[in-house]
Amino acid sequence: MKSENHQTSPYLRALYGLLPLALVLLFLTACALRPVQPSAPSEPAPGLPENLTFEIETEPDSDISRAEDGSIIAAYSYQLPVMRIYRKNGAPVTEETAASGREMDAVEMARTFNQAFRQWKSEADFPALEELARNDYAQKQSDNVKWDYHYEQGLESSVYQTNRFVSVSGRFYYYAGGAHPNTVLLGWNYDMEKAAFFYAGQLFQDTEAVTEELFHMAQERAAEWNMTPEEFFWEDYTDILNAWSESSAVVTFDEFNMTVSFSPYDIASYAAGEQIFTIPLTWLKQYMNQYGQHLLFT
Repeated sequence: MKSENHQTSPYLRALYGLLPLALVLLFLTACALRPVQPSAPSEPAPGLPENLTFEIETEPDSDISRAEDGSIIAAYSYQLPVMRIYRKNGAPVTEETAASGREMDAVEMARTFNQAFRQWKSEADFPALEELARNDYAQKQSDNVKWDYHYEQGLESSVYQTNRFVSVSGRFYYYAGGAHPNTVLLGWNYDMEKAAFFYAGQLFQDTEAVTEELFHMAQERAAEWNMTPEEFFWEDYTDILNAWSESSAVVTFDEFNMTVSFSPYDIASYAAGEQIFTIPLTWLKQYMNQYGQHLLFT
């Protein structure tokens, strides 16, 4: 599987060369949402008032850019999560309709969540991709070469929510004229009580046991291909797995599992594809701190 060099892969050349600012910021977005210092409160922060509830939907956002002759040169299609606050009678609560300080706190909680995805869209910087596409199109026209493709960005999102936290899984893909599209996995985890994003390391009193489990799962993954882990993954795969709880992986949650995901090129070659490891929450519970158990199990 190890057909590309980890340090000079086409993926990294695309990341830092083709769309240098937009894509670097794009991948940093989820990291930027993480608090610098872990904070596990001894008592949970107040949640929503009893008369309020919240809903999160993924809303479509798309656009198409055309050349003067009508040819499609670039397009994007995002599924962006949006949180809204409602009273129990179904009436929406906004900054204009909030009737108390607690309701305004709830509106601010939703605003913090939604702003993260507005920021993500801005940093995805479709106009930069569009400009590259127009330049490519003009060159093809000049060379009398048929234009039979278009540049593209897309974000597919799925949301898991409880009354305490929200976990968003995202799959961002882009095509910018190379040999193939590229895919990047993204994730956001939001504490409803603290109105803040959190990262996986904040939930555990012992991440070493989870790291060992990931090592074991990686060995099994390689064995399925009759390879050693050093052959299937990058040579520094153990260093990458060691940092799973801080920055190297996308960690999301659902009702039963924690999922640790690596995009193509992150830990193995493009041919190896996405590397996704699923660990049951029931097994993880013994290694979680008070904050993690409160957030995921109460």
